[in-house]
Amino acid sequence: MIIASSPGVKNVLGDSVVSVIPVANFPQALLFNPSNNNIYVANRDSGTVSVIETANNTLIKNVTVGLSPQALLFNPSNNNIYVANRDSGTVSVIETANNTLIKNVTVGSFPEQLLFNPSNNNIYVANVISNSISVIDSNANVVTNDIEVGTDPVALEFKPSNNQIYVANEGSGTVSVIDASNNNTLIEEIKVGDSPISLEFNPPNNYLYVANRDSGTVSVIDTGNNTVAHNVEVENEPTTLEFNPANNDIYVANRGSRTVSVIDGSNSTLLDTVIVGSEPVALLFNPSNTNVYVGNVVSNSVSILDSEKNTVAGTVDINSLPLALEFNPSNKAVYVAGTLTGVDGLISVIE
Repeated sequence: MIIASSPGVKNVLGDSVVSVIPVANFPQALLFNPSNNNIYVANRDSGTVSVIETANNTLIKNVTVGLSPQALLFNPSNNNIYVANRDSGTVSVIETANNTLIKNVTVGSFPEQLLFNPSNNNIYVANVISNSISVIDSNANVVTNDIEVGTDPVALEFKPSNNQIYVANEGSGTVSVIDASNNNTLIEEIKVGDSPISLEFNPPNNYLYVANRDSGTVSVIDTGNNTVAHNVEVENEPTTLEFNPANNDIYVANRGSRTVSVIDGSNSTLLDTVIVGSEPVALLFNPSNTNVYVGNVVSNSVSILDSEKNTVAGTVDINSLPLALEFNPSNKAVYVAGTLTGVDGLISVIE
């Protein structure tokens, strides 16, 4: 059951917005920092990262970074936050003990995604215009390598068992495979569908799922031999993927169909198609209740999927365009980044 509540008022009967926090312009990425329990917000149009103290959900700082910050990454080896600044061609490094900028690292053109590799403490940066992956040594915060991949690399994923990095190349319809154990060497180019824009790894079966936006499919790569084992037809514009460890299924947000497809992780077949709000663009698994949250950018709402039944258990009105979702394990709340006018920034807190 969804019960409406005013900001700041908790409701124990169901998921509702309990707080709304103004931040800077056009927040589009969120990140939880387990070292201090803060939420970090990348504000694209203000060139800042907002820091929210989650004990009382208040904004405590805005850190100036580069132009058009797109993605955030937490590095557990040094507790720093890394910020991909698309229009500056840099990655900013924020030291989180006092939330100060300590370095801007120059990378390739249009860096949009980041990945941490725990086996070597390197940060991998997908540079869309340069068609390359920059490798940052996070001990010194310097670029040690630039790897040429396919056209328009937009997503990254890591497979820990073989220390390989997977790169979705939107413009060439391929997934590049980088062997991080062998001097970050490019070892494979796997052909998938049209405009692959999202990747998700399924640890129980070692499959990698690829959302092909313009094909309306999800390619399933067997990472044992790096070949496509299946192509699953979903609906229009599959945009975002999320793995649900409670049932080992993969959830697919189909932006053009106002649906979420559910792919059975045991046999890579389409299990369910769930109708949600208009233009679902964000997905989040909540480990505290095993539900999957869906950000519907045109409906200004978050749908909550019961992952046991794969049905909509409820909908929360956000009153802003939900662009990104993040879970905070310290208070079991879901944070939603949105905007009302396309300029302002609001972070809604769902409990």
